[in-house]
Amino acid sequence: METIPLLPLARAEIEGTQTSFLADLFAGRPKTSQACVGSALVERVLAGGYPEVLSRTSWTRRHAWFRSYLDAIIKRDVADVADLARLVEMPRLVAALGHQAGQLLNFSGAGSAIGLSHVTTARYTRVLEELFLIRILPAWHHNRLKRLVKTPKLHFMDSGLLAALRDLTPEQITANRTSFGPVLETFVVSEILKQASWSEPLQLFHYRDKEGDEVDLILLSERGQLAGIEVKASATVQAADFDGLRKFAAAAKQQFRAGVVLYDGEKVIPFGEKLFAVPIAALW
Repeated sequence: METIPLLPLARAEIEGTQTSFLADLFAGRPKTSQACVGSALVERVLAGGYPEVLSRTSWTRRHAWFRSYLDAIIKRDVADVADLARLVEMPRLVAALGHQAGQLLNFSGAGSAIGLSHVTTARYTRVLEELFLIRILPAWHHNRLKRLVKTPKLHFMDSGLLAALRDLTPEQITANRTSFGPVLETFVVSEILKQASWSEPLQLFHYRDKEGDEVDLILLSERGQLAGIEVKASATVQAADFDGLRKFAAAAKQQFRAGVVLYDGEKVIPFGEKLFAVPIAALW
């Protein structure tokens, strides 16, 4: 018997394109063949990958579907996979976790606001991961390095679902671009997970040290090769945006293949040996 997880559609599947992003990344030759920036990018990220949502054209109808989907998951599927005493608190926990997306996971912080203990919150969160609503990324670490943060990071499996939880629309993103960052990072993590499911298996991590330098996503191939991805919801990239990738490259040594900053632009720009700024649209 083989278990095949059915994740939401990848952007390449929706667009009908063939993507070689992961192969290009580990080869150290990232490229892009199309432009998708600004409002066009925001629309795609906020839509997510659930087919039922993509068939709806208004954001009001899309958000209504997400609310119904969450309600069905919590009332039906959670009860099937776990014996939880306080099922009534689950919707509030999902909402609380929505505001932690893209951050280091804090069970105490998420649970205290709704009256759940650290242990109960951790247990409920693992159930949500089993139901493919969220993904917990462990921290990458190395025995030689003592100054790395080992706390995992939280992401939702679908950027549209996260946007609905935060009640975000393209108009709100246009008015306040800072709210786009966590949703965009979730979108990238989700896209990589989907692509890894049909290509070479990968292990996913994040990187953060005690000085606060970080890399949003670390990819470890079966051959022991490492690549890093930093996500930036901006149309410009600076050398300082590569600080975390440079530290990670130094720690990974010969295992390091490439590091990219994905940004809201149109061109691949080299930023040093094995380091590139790459348009987010290169993902599909």
